[in-house]
Amino acid sequence: MANAVEQIDDQGKLATWLSNPANEGRVVRTYLKTSDRVIARVTDGIYRQPSSALRELISNAWDADAKNVTILTDAPRFSRIYIRDDGVGMSHDVLARLLHNIGGSAKRHQHGRELGVTSDWDLEKSPGGRPLIGKIGIGLFSVSQLARRFQVITKVAGSNHRLVAEVKLRAYSEDGDYNEEIEAGDDSYVSGIVSITPQYTDDLDAHGTDIILDDVKPRVRDLLRSADRWRDVDETEAALDAGEIDSGASKRVEAPIFHSGWIAMMPRQGEPAVLDRPAHFPWSNEDPPEARMGKLMDGVESLSSSKKERPDLASTLDSYLEMIWQLGLSAPVEYVDAHPFDLKQSGDLRLFWLSNESRGRSIELPFASGQTVRAAVKEHSPGKIELKEGLDPVGGFKVNIDGTELRRPIRFKFYRTERSGIEQAMLFVGKYAPNLAKIPAENRGGKLSFESYLFWTGRVIPKENNGVLIRIRGASGALFDQTFFKYQVSEQTRLRQIISELFIQSGMDAALNIDRESFNYAHPHVQIMTLWLHGAIRQLTNRHKEESAKLRNAARREQAGQTTSKVLDRAELIWRQHRTNENVPDIIITKDEEEAGKAREQGFIALNRSSIPTLSSSLSADTTVREAQAAALTTILSAFGLLEDRSYEEQQQIVEAILSVFYEQ
Repeated sequence: MANAVEQIDDQGKLATWLSNPANEGRVVRTYLKTSDRVIARVTDGIYRQPSSALRELISNAWDADAKNVTILTDAPRFSRIYIRDDGVGMSHDVLARLLHNIGGSAKRHQHGRELGVTSDWDLEKSPGGRPLIGKIGIGLFSVSQLARRFQVITKVAGSNHRLVAEVKLRAYSEDGDYNEEIEAGDDSYVSGIVSITPQYTDDLDAHGTDIILDDVKPRVRDLLRSADRWRDVDETEAALDAGEIDSGASKRVEAPIFHSGWIAMMPRQGEPAVLDRPAHFPWSNEDPPEARMGKLMDGVESLSSSKKERPDLASTLDSYLEMIWQLGLSAPVEYVDAHPFDLKQSGDLRLFWLSNESRGRSIELPFASGQTVRAAVKEHSPGKIELKEGLDPVGGFKVNIDGTELRRPIRFKFYRTERSGIEQAMLFVGKYAPNLAKIPAENRGGKLSFESYLFWTGRVIPKENNGVLIRIRGASGALFDQTFFKYQVSEQTRLRQIISELFIQSGMDAALNIDRESFNYAHPHVQIMTLWLHGAIRQLTNRHKEESAKLRNAARREQAGQTTSKVLDRAELIWRQHRTNENVPDIIITKDEEEAGKAREQGFIALNRSSIPTLSSSLSADTTVREAQAAALTTILSAFGLLEDRSYEEQQQIVEAILSVFYEQ
């Protein structure tokens, strides 16, 4: 039969068939196969979110020396997802190996050098010299979290044909007869069917890989478009409009402030979509791609004075924008503003160098106006350390999602916490490369070295950026760990004021779990890194306590001789009983919400008199007493943590409710 589709299951024969010009335009059929049955068992749940799948494809593009990655999601429908990169592409040999060795990556192996996916001079780097992110070789399975069927189009420079592969993936739990066609004794597990067609092209210079998902899973589409949330919002609003107060109030759900729009009834293929709610982005169509992540951060940060002290992404953004934020955190891209090591002194930052000794103490480094952190460390740190992280020797890497260029959404702003508090942010920088010779070679997991920073500020915005984030070879699979790898010392307030990143330059690969989003805590690299991190936190908190004590003593001397009311003294005593050495917050009573917003931006706790009837209705004779009582009450509530993560409106309602018990209106 002239048009019969040929079946080839041998990797070598498949590569030979694909390289034969006589087969241009013909179709060959083969199977996806894993290198171990264990890999097959985890393919259906290895990645937790759609963003995880896209993260893996971005990492693959980085490893392929791409300079540009373009992702189109078809938001807010999400019926089709398209990913293109301009990397080296896959030759017929590389594609054949990929399809027949899922879980058996050629990267960082001699096979990778022979196939051209690894540097000739360093197996840990790409052909272009980038530190490789991928290792296991299961990135293709990330696509299975988004769709069961997809198309891969790939081409290498200089070739006169491209390879077009139609892939149908199969989960381990699904029944079928694919295995029956495999010879007995073959330990590979069939994970899908692939139809490949070589296609002639006269564009010899073209190179890269496209992945096209035309049939995104319905549940994935619902996740990306925040369907459950929007439906709850619609139901709540409909109940309230109908006068069903109890029913409407039973669901504590709010519409996201920034979102990609909402389509309640998804159209059939070919039909136009009708938006029930138009998109509300924090940027405009005129904003260039490279400015949009900054606008996204601006939008979130602006809510700290009008909504909550520490806005959170979950309530502020829909799933789509939250995905963009997470991809910005995980990808090897630039920061929104500047790398922490390239921050310049402008008068609001103090710089410290971290000791690597077990009970070491940080030292403050001279930091001249206009000088970068990197330059100050090289000039003044012990050993004149030259920080490597943030220097890109292999060219740029840009990822564009629907017109938004990914940037790391981390900023290093200083927020005051109180009038008499620390007046500058503090940046602690360190570098560590321990000697692991005492650990047996089979257990040490290779060399370990990293650079790191811990940034202290009065408030971390958004709250999800609080914690430590681990970057291995420039990328991260996890978000910020707010426990700081289970730091045990009770420093709740100070820990909430720290942003930290560890830049792993060698090691830690073997400590990554297969999902690349968690770590094996028993691995020696994780244990060593955790000990160092906890020591760094101790150095930061000790320094912060010392600086706070100096300021507190100075304030006390300045206020000596002044009469303090008994109610405020009592509130301060209660605060210190529960918060020990932490500074007593300054409470400000303002005349209106505008004045309160300005005070909150400066880090004060502000009560708007017009929003608290017990204060606004008092006679002039007892106004001072009531305001002192309101301030004392707020201090005590804060001491017990009862105002944390509540909106400013709720905080004032609580104060009013208690005051009104004693002052009947």
